[in-house]
Formats: sequence, structure tokens, C-alpha cells
Amino acid sequence: MLVLTVAGCDVAWGGASLSLENPAPEPEVTEDASGTVEAVVEPLPEGELLYLVRFEGPEGAVRVAAAASFAEGLPATMSLPAVIDEAYRARFDSAFYAPDAELALHAGGHRIGTLILDGSTDVPDTGCLSSAAGRALLVPGTAVPEFAFAWGSRLPAGAASAYTAMEADNRMRTFGPVLAENLLRRGGESRPYLAQRAEMTGIEWIGDERPAMTATYLVNDDLAGASPSNAASSLFFLARFDRTRGYVSSWSEVRRYGSGRPRVAFTYVGALTGPAGRVDFVKRHTDSAIGLAASLDGEDRAIDWMEEGECSALNLVGGSPS
Repeated sequence: MLVLTVAGCDVAWGGASLSLENPAPEPEVTEDASGTVEAVVEPLPEGELLYLVRFEGPEGAVRVAAAASFAEGLPATMSLPAVIDEAYRARFDSAFYAPDAELALHAGGHRIGTLILDGSTDVPDTGCLSSAAGRALLVPGTAVPEFAFAWGSRLPAGAASAYTAMEADNRMRTFGPVLAENLLRRGGESRPYLAQRAEMTGIEWIGDERPAMTATYLVNDDLAGASPSNAASSLFFLARFDRTRGYVSSWSEVRRYGSGRPRVAFTYVGALTGPAGRVDFVKRHTDSAIGLAASLDGEDRAIDWMEEGECSALNLVGGSPS
């Protein structure tokens, strides 16, 4: 039985103590040039994993996919075999999607509750890992985000507090175009006045007087179909509020493409705070795929990690088209 105790913003999660261990592997038999038969087993990822979580309804139902290794609070690319077959997938599911496993759930840069896996899995793509199902137990009164992140018990998770959904306000809509024009011009775009806003949102930022904001602006593109035939640009920025200066960009990514160069653009997903600090996640849009990328908060911010290959966690949880 899981017991939830709420006192102010402090939440204690009790219940069964679980320890997940890799099951005994099923060997694959191979034969070398000399005719010697050897058992070869693809190793499972070591350490903690980071999971992408998409909420499927107001009752706490979620879809979960392993997105990365998670070492000291930073995502890193998982070590996976070139071919993910049914035997490997079964071992992976047993180790990392075990029924009743409890994961710390994060959104908005802080913990918002606990996720309990139910042991059921699905295979959205036969060449990729499975996704799993579970149920989220959120702090009472919390809003339900579209995406969240989760990890297991071997890394600190912090106390849970309510998640607050943020909307872009008039102040953001005033500062946004000014920031966009300046950042695009600084990034080498000669037509920053043609930029069209593709997305803007307010985001939680613990300790700041006002919410931060993120925005994506495009020049000669709309993220639909292939890269435009003529030159185009994308801008993503995250800006925090300063009482004397208004909104100031703390992280921006400008990409120029089109005219035969492939698209690269970013839109915001969410954030967690781990042992290394706050990590913000974006979708990386290319001509052929949409994958996750991440940046650690700090000076001279940049993309610190990107998903590799075609098996994006966004696809596995059913959340890549938007």
C-alpha cells in the first residue's frame, strides 16, 4: 500500500522498497572462424535511466519510455545493441519496466510526485525499445503537464510540490519579438523582421519573481514537410525575468538552413532538477525526425545532449507530432 502524507509542500512517499536487478541474460550462440561455439550476450545499460513520461488523461494514466542513461543528474546516450530483438527487449523490460517499480516524477524543474509502473509494455516500433504504462500520483492540486521526466531510487529526487501550468502573458508577448529580432540578427540572419512566432510559453522557474518564457521563431519555414527550398532560419530562446531589464535571454539556439541544408529547429518540452542542477529539454526538429535534446542551466548554455538514431522516446510515448 502506498501512503501519501501532505503537509504544506512536503510530501513523503512510503510503501514497498524495491530493488531492480538485471535478470539472468538469455545467451545467443555464435560460431567463430575456428568453429568454436561461444555464447554472446548483449549487455543491458548500467546505472540509472531517465524516462520520458506523457500523461494520457486526468486520472493519472501515463505512457513511459526510457530516453537516456542518467548519471549524476545529466542525460547521456544509452548503450544499446545495433539491433534490438525480442530477446533483448524482454530482458530490458524485465529490468527497467518491472511491475510496481516506483519512479520520482519531475516537471517544471522540481519533483511533482511518484510514478508507479504497472508492468505492461507496448512495442510501437519493432526496431526500438518498448514503452510502458503506469499511473502518476501527484501532489493534490497540481496541474497535469503534457510531459514529465522520471528516474529510480538510486539518485536523490527531493520533496514533491505542486506543478503550476504557465501561459504566455502580455509582458512576454511584448518582450518576445524584440528578443527574437536581436538574437536572429546576432546569429547572422539578415531578415530578422520576417520572423514568425511558432511557439511561446511561460515556464516555472523556482526562485524568480516571475515565470521564465521560451519561444520559437521561424524565418521562411513552418516546420511542416521538408526544409524550404530558399534560405530559412530558426530561433529558440529561454529568457528569465530581471526586475530592471525585463526578460533577458539565458539560452538561445539560432540555426540557418534551407537551400539544400537540412532543417534544425527547437521547441520546448520541460525541465527537471537533478544532482547537477536544472536541465531543460527541447524537441529537436529535423527533416526526418523529432528527438529530444537537453541543456544544463549555467553560463554559456548550449545543447549538452541529443537523442541519437530513429528511436526517439517522443515517438515511443506517442508525443512527437506536436
